[in-house]
Amino acid sequence: MKIDALNPVLDVAIVGAGVSGVYSGWRWLTSDKGKGSRVELFEFSHRAGGRLMSVEPPGMPQGRVELGGMRFTTGQTTVASLVSYLQLQTEPFVVSQDPNMAYLRGRHLRTKDLSDPAKVPYDIPKADEGGFKMGFTALAAERYLQEVLHKKHVDLKTVDWDHVAQTGRYEGHRVIDLTMRYIYNRSVAHESFQFAEDTSGYDSIFFTWNAADGFPWNLGDYGASIEYKRLKDGYEMLPKTLLKRYEEAGGKLHYHHRLVRFDTVKLDDGSEGVELHIDHEGHTKQVRARRLILAMPRRSLELLEQTGSVLGEAQHEVHKLIESVVPIPLFKLALCYRTRWWEALGITQGQSITDLPVRQFYYWPVGGDTQHGAILIYNDGLDLEYWAGLREDPNLYPNDEDCNSNNPVTEWKEHPAPALMVQEAHRQLVEIHGLQDKHIAPPYAAAYRDWGDDPFGGGANFWPQYVDSIHVAKRIVQPVKGKPVYICGEAYSHAQGWVEGALATAEDMLQNHLGLPKPPYLA
Repeated sequence: MKIDALNPVLDVAIVGAGVSGVYSGWRWLTSDKGKGSRVELFEFSHRAGGRLMSVEPPGMPQGRVELGGMRFTTGQTTVASLVSYLQLQTEPFVVSQDPNMAYLRGRHLRTKDLSDPAKVPYDIPKADEGGFKMGFTALAAERYLQEVLHKKHVDLKTVDWDHVAQTGRYEGHRVIDLTMRYIYNRSVAHESFQFAEDTSGYDSIFFTWNAADGFPWNLGDYGASIEYKRLKDGYEMLPKTLLKRYEEAGGKLHYHHRLVRFDTVKLDDGSEGVELHIDHEGHTKQVRARRLILAMPRRSLELLEQTGSVLGEAQHEVHKLIESVVPIPLFKLALCYRTRWWEALGITQGQSITDLPVRQFYYWPVGGDTQHGAILIYNDGLDLEYWAGLREDPNLYPNDEDCNSNNPVTEWKEHPAPALMVQEAHRQLVEIHGLQDKHIAPPYAAAYRDWGDDPFGGGANFWPQYVDSIHVAKRIVQPVKGKPVYICGEAYSHAQGWVEGALATAEDMLQNHLGLPKPPYLA
């Protein structure tokens, strides 16, 4: 392979040091095809990991609070196999616990009460009460599929969802042309839908999707039989470990390097490559590569200059592909308390939910060497509008000064929370737990990360109405046929919002477009 000694051409240039970016670099360099080749990774920020960010709160040296992605499911085979292969320690991620709070329509319930129709403050009709046992989303999906498949009985575990997406019709309409929310509300009573939405803790998962993608995603990721796991040392350990192995294999990573634009060019040996224009500390440099991997979500792709043979104005189909997903706003707010006051109510871990704007939160594990505690609020979609004005508070919540300088501590300190937001979140937590008549000391520290900010544009990306996701997911990996430019990441996967989606699209690209064999841990 001819390489100009003065201006060596990279074999692979990767933009974005999130999971899919570092994973792709590591996989390439450790494959027979990629060994000894030149691979460099360019990252806009000062850190690797993308939307995985594990921080250490002050006073909790064993704690790793997730300001980004926080878990994976036992059914997500790619990430589970990779975690095992890398020998990363896992532990169960607890969600439902009977004593936890469910504060709905002004009623203080516990999680165990949510399965009792007589206790919930919703007028659920008798015909829908099966949803208390199987889940209301499963009930709606079953009735929806009975209509689509013309069957009286449907086994949700054996449904060919791709076939439904490609051929399904609901009252004469393609299922990709109908929203999940519409069909959900046609399949169960409004009160049943409202109960399902309020107890989900989310505002996006029933609203954004088309029906073809929304039902299997919700059943696969939030179904009653799903089990979750977390990395004991924080989910950010996954990209950190991959980065270490990538660099050990000869790869390089450049921080504070922002891709401005790129175009395909003829290389000195006559083959077609890519020229990248990258800004670093106010200076632009050109880098040439035989292949370019854009490990980036929709918003990051849109922030590039829309020029050249791939992103230029003439490439209408490419722009349509990029715009085929909807970025979902999402933030995490972590509050640190001197004492775990919730334990007096019999609560130790897991999730509580409410229809108040905080919506859902977790009593986060912080290790056994401290009396302190942390609550992690996880908010998305429409509820973010409530918090938007509070975000503009110029006062930031103080952090303790006795922090050391290791990386998780530094990342915590880089994301201080607005004081008014913390004050309001604390007020709602006190109300949810029915402790208004008691003095609950406010948090002593807090951190906040809004993933809707550029360059991410959202904490996840969902398939909306009218989009044929199977077609888009296949086409966007190499958006212009014959051009050595590839796209991977969670955004255009069928496990959107999950690391599984980032890895699955990377494997599609590596195996089906770059010619790598399946790795042994996925065999």
